[in-house]
Amino acid sequence: MALKTKQTVTVTGTSEIEGQQVAYFSAQIPQGVGDSTISRNITNQTLYDANRKVVRADEAEFQAKVYQIEDNLLAQ
Repeated sequence: MALKTKQTVTVTGTSEIEGQQVAYFSAQIPQGVGDSTISRNITNQTLYDANRKVVRADEAEFQAKVYQIEDNLLAQ
């Protein structure tokens, strides 16, 4: 059996309201062939419920950054 390795880029982000973390975002992007994974973890449900639109906008911005990194890696 031969050793196989895979190198990935990890991207993380947080959504904060009034200095308090509401959500945590994480992405694993393979360098080369493979599927990216993106996850979201709500860390303050009360603030999330009161600020869903803002947090969702942050999440969309995070995903756009992940897509940009994916595109840059594929262009290399």
